[in-house]
Amino acid sequence: MSHGQPYQQPNFDYSQVRPAYSPHNNLFPIAQLGQPVNASSWPESLDEIQQGTPQGMASASRAASGTEHAKHRRTRMRAKAAIPEVSDSEEEIYVKKERPAADSVHRGLGNSSKSKTARKNTRNKDAASAKHPAQGYTQPLPSIEQSEQDVRFGQSPPTDASSPSQPGSRGSRHIDHLTPESSLSPETISLSHLPHDQRHYLEYLRTNVTYHHYFFGNDASYFVRHILIEHALSYEPLLYAVVGFAAYHATLKRPNGKIQDFLGYYDRSVSLLLKSLASNQRHTDATILTILQLATFEEYLGDWVNLLGHQKAACSMLVELYSIDSILENELRRRILAWYSRFDLFAGFLSGYETVLGRQWFAANECFHIDQAMQHPESIHCRLQAAIASHRVIALDMILLFAKLPRGAISLQEFQKENELLAARIRGWKEGLEPLLSDDRYLIKSFVGAPERDEKDIVDPYRPGCLMQGPLWTMNFLMMDWLGTSIMHTSQTARIMQKQPPPRLKDLALDVCRLFEAVEYWPGSVPGSILSAQAGLGIAVMFLPQDERHTMWCRRKLAKIEAQGYTYPPNFRDKLANLWGIAEVHHWWLPDEEACPSIVRSIRSFIEARTPSLSRQPKAEDVRTMKGLVDKLNID
Repeated sequence: MSHGQPYQQPNFDYSQVRPAYSPHNNLFPIAQLGQPVNASSWPESLDEIQQGTPQGMASASRAASGTEHAKHRRTRMRAKAAIPEVSDSEEEIYVKKERPAADSVHRGLGNSSKSKTARKNTRNKDAASAKHPAQGYTQPLPSIEQSEQDVRFGQSPPTDASSPSQPGSRGSRHIDHLTPESSLSPETISLSHLPHDQRHYLEYLRTNVTYHHYFFGNDASYFVRHILIEHALSYEPLLYAVVGFAAYHATLKRPNGKIQDFLGYYDRSVSLLLKSLASNQRHTDATILTILQLATFEEYLGDWVNLLGHQKAACSMLVELYSIDSILENELRRRILAWYSRFDLFAGFLSGYETVLGRQWFAANECFHIDQAMQHPESIHCRLQAAIASHRVIALDMILLFAKLPRGAISLQEFQKENELLAARIRGWKEGLEPLLSDDRYLIKSFVGAPERDEKDIVDPYRPGCLMQGPLWTMNFLMMDWLGTSIMHTSQTARIMQKQPPPRLKDLALDVCRLFEAVEYWPGSVPGSILSAQAGLGIAVMFLPQDERHTMWCRRKLAKIEAQGYTYPPNFRDKLANLWGIAEVHHWWLPDEEACPSIVRSIRSFIEARTPSLSRQPKAEDVRTMKGLVDKLNID
């Protein structure tokens, strides 16, 4: 949209957006759907917001055009506030003691405001610093508390991640927010200099591992198969983490696969990362990518204790490297935020605790993507990104709300009022997507090549129009996430209000099962798709009828997910074993260890043996036992 051109109303419900102060929001306004735009009433500055709203809410994006839009771009992204303290001893090793002084000019990737000469001088400066590593390491790293103050008062903390000379950044193709990554052809990256085993597994990653294996909600093909590998080639800890993750999935495919085939790469990555951080090397995008890759590895293994340690470390480094502004400057950093935020929300759901990262980061990301969807109404990719960001804010607010009542931070009457608003937002989110859900061009109407329907099936996965394809493939997983959120909200509300769970919970659960099985059986599904859908299924199985037909269907699906490498915590099996009255589920999903690969048994035994005493880490224990999920859901 060129400057001065009249703003065109998007043909998409996200155009009917205005920031509205959420009852949970003490930092940043959240976009509400279904309300007319009234830009004249929006706050003009951070000062105005701080004077009129609790604890300094920040303004969101406005529906303006041309130079008007550019004028307010920085104002609406200034959502600075206190960052939660993450200085537990278990992740202090991840905070370096010294780093180079940052340039006075913030050097974001893709920043076009600098002249070519200035950029060249910056690169020369960085190159000189690399040749003489003793130079530039004289400024002590601010404490976590000081970094929090920098962000709280609107200053961008010094960051080496913004440098264009960081590992892997100069060769990266620019990825914009408008382009589906599956449409990008990866540039050739030479792997010939690597040892044979590393080269083999990176090639395996390129051809067999997809963004679904990383649980990304939207297409991240280019990131997984190019950008991640490119950064790994310049940072050895990340290289071993990525190679180990690929080796893990390759090992699962081999009948005689052994745990030693991948575990050595994981251990090597951890030791190299600790050595890198202890030596005061610069923290870069590659450093935090390493931590996130290790955390993803640990989620698959069911190693929740180490996963929580890496999640906290990632949060500490994310706050150190980026500000709320700078993390939204390019697609790589937005991908880092999306990757981290999933861990934070997932841990919150499982444990019943609040997220570690402040709400303002989630809300700023939401406002950015809604703004892009409004500017580019023709882009399905932008609409989906906005929907994902909005759903994560809704999920976050649900975590925050349901964590308030048990600790006495809110009265029952206040809870009821806020919960009604939350329920309206959950319904409104889906209503805002109806134009896409009804787009006949992308509805799958044929399952030619799929297995014949089992007469014992509990759903009809082949019902025409139940699945979407092409650019709306992501919508299938968005709907499973929405159904899971609706189940959680409805169930927890009934529990708190001491009411019987409504019958609609069964219908919502069956909808999840139908979508899951349609994704599983459709011949055109992206490899790893059912792994992206495992969280929603894990919620749904608790609300199905408990007869033999339904329970056996659930047992087979859960066994298939674990056979593909995703290890459920023992407490989850225990809960379902008690719910179904089937003792053997305590050990494995199916009778006589049917469909249980030997490598899966080895992984489970290994993790149980290495899990330390958690008496001094209550949150880690609550995540491992899924306390927030199995204890709070009203399934009796």
